[in-house]
Amino acid sequence: MNHLICTITLFLCCLLASPMLLVGQDLLDGTTPRIADQIQSLLEDLDEESDFDFNTLTEILTNRLINPLDINEASEEELTELLFLSDIQINALLKHRSSLGDLLDLHELQSVPYWDLQTVREALPFFTVDKKHTEVPALLQMLGNGRNETYLRWSRILQEKKGFIAKDSTGPPYIGSPDKLYLRYRHHYYQNLSYGITMEKDPGESLPGSNKQGFDFYSYHLYIRDLNPRLTTLAIGDFSASMGQGLIMHSGFGRGKSSFVTGIKKGGKTLRPYTSVNEYNFLRGVGAQLDYSPIHITIFGSSKKIDANIVESHNDAELAFSSIQQSGLHRTESERQDKKSIRQSTLGASINYKENKLSLSLNALHNHFSGIFERSPQLYNKFYFQGSTLNNVSVDYDYSIRNFLLFGELATSSNGGIALTHGVMAGLSSTVDLAVLYRNINAKYQTILGNAFTESSTVNNERGLYIGTDIRLSNHWKLSSYFDRWHHPWVRFSADAPSKGREYFLRLTYHVKRKTTAYIQIRNEHKGINSIEEGRPGKSIHFRTRRNIRLQFNHKINSYLEWRNRLEFSHVAHSDQTSSGMLIYQDLLFRKLNTPYSFSTRLAYFSTEDYQSRIYAYENDLLYQFSIPAFYGQGLRYYLNFRYRMSNLTFEIRWSQTLYRNQSTISTGNEEIAGNIRSELKFQLRYILDGQ
Repeated sequence: MNHLICTITLFLCCLLASPMLLVGQDLLDGTTPRIADQIQSLLEDLDEESDFDFNTLTEILTNRLINPLDINEASEEELTELLFLSDIQINALLKHRSSLGDLLDLHELQSVPYWDLQTVREALPFFTVDKKHTEVPALLQMLGNGRNETYLRWSRILQEKKGFIAKDSTGPPYIGSPDKLYLRYRHHYYQNLSYGITMEKDPGESLPGSNKQGFDFYSYHLYIRDLNPRLTTLAIGDFSASMGQGLIMHSGFGRGKSSFVTGIKKGGKTLRPYTSVNEYNFLRGVGAQLDYSPIHITIFGSSKKIDANIVESHNDAELAFSSIQQSGLHRTESERQDKKSIRQSTLGASINYKENKLSLSLNALHNHFSGIFERSPQLYNKFYFQGSTLNNVSVDYDYSIRNFLLFGELATSSNGGIALTHGVMAGLSSTVDLAVLYRNINAKYQTILGNAFTESSTVNNERGLYIGTDIRLSNHWKLSSYFDRWHHPWVRFSADAPSKGREYFLRLTYHVKRKTTAYIQIRNEHKGINSIEEGRPGKSIHFRTRRNIRLQFNHKINSYLEWRNRLEFSHVAHSDQTSSGMLIYQDLLFRKLNTPYSFSTRLAYFSTEDYQSRIYAYENDLLYQFSIPAFYGQGLRYYLNFRYRMSNLTFEIRWSQTLYRNQSTISTGNEEIAGNIRSELKFQLRYILDGQ
């Protein structure tokens, strides 16, 4: 408790350190559901159990609500970051502006091809035609004026986990408390300036006070845009960088297979400030963008220590490691030994030519480790990167012609591996959109920071073809679908022989403006993976078929109360074994304008035969946090999120609990809980001073 008091004291000090500016209206409280809905559409189809702290995603939308984009000046990168606009719609808007000139009223968006009424309604709060902020003030003025945000977050699993229980006189395996702490301060002036610091401690890690370094993780940044006509972007400290279609590098949450079936092209700003708490997926150093139109140059350098599993090297004179640890957890002595054990240095550069309908870039990336990367000798590791230095070079392009947008990237690694991806998006008519993407990444290709459109989690050993279509059947009906087929020419972690697979997705949506949304969705995956057969030694490849059918119904009872329902079934068949599952939940959301409080709650029932037939479901959480738990076994889950705003201070609390049937323990290892109940409590304080 003393540690928690110290943390709250530190939070209050940050409040006092903030410049005492005029308090503006906090628009965020009334519009958070809109932001969450956009991110849910991107996250709900992920096939992994995850918790997210997507500050970057939510802040972009939040800032645009407070400081709307000038619809007549917005760049392609800025439009892409709004998430809910497809590349076909963005391309249509840019062409509309080029041929017909500036829009005089936002409602003219209805005349832009492929902008349906629902998209226009969603877009209106994020845009303006009134050029209120055109001149960039002096740096000192931006440092003193702007929006200041301070956050304090605490959470804890109330049941005791095995890792916190002493086994003998040596004490428990986890060295710290079960508390999770988060403290953050950020100042930003429109989109021109951002600086701040983020601190975090995970459950099991040592607390500020007992840890001489304080929090386990620190992140800090300074980000400036349009400092002068030549230096358009300067990033110092922690930042993210992206190039092309992710074959050599793409930071943050990239587009992929989801219910946004035409959202296959990666984009957005090349350099962005980093404000999240993922302890690996960022750069630490300096980055800059220079404008010599039509030539644009990006350069950056990073050097940071990362977590890695140190092993004995064949050459005793050199340090060696077998894997990079990306969890950011330092709860046990062995995890602490891996902490910051290797230094990773990264240098990157991109030269971009952009004029009219063509964008062409040459990208180069250099990665160096202070030790030798020596992977385990399994066959699937044969072509993965090993050593201390890796170089990547790529060329990416983007070209629009009439209603077609062509894009792609060709990359190579220093060992001679080749990777390519090419795509086309087209508005075939006012009601039909098409997206096609082909990728061919040979097994020899190597990348460390790649994040491309692939079926597997790694960017290598895959050939595939993706086709997605959106068909607007009427003002109320929409059909979205995709088909993806792929082949892995070499073995993988889960397949001891070359394998292949295919997947299709269908969603039929019915929408009545501001009232009702309902859809039925089918997702079917047929993938080759290992299977152990009785009577035969070793493993063989068998197809695993996984099918999910979902029915969703959302209805706004009135202007401030919304009711959401979902029923989902899963079925998995692998070799001679089958299993199935079911999930049903109901949500109730209350948010009323001019009311200081809002809440959301869910009650869910789930029943699956095993882990293979698990079902994932997105959950609302505290601001800037999202979770996708995996439901398996049998039981009930409920949660309640409550938010109360008092002038410039907002308080949030979240209570969630899962009750399992026919289980005496939950989870395994140090995370094991004795009993069948798992409860979690969270709270967050947010303090904002707005002087923009």
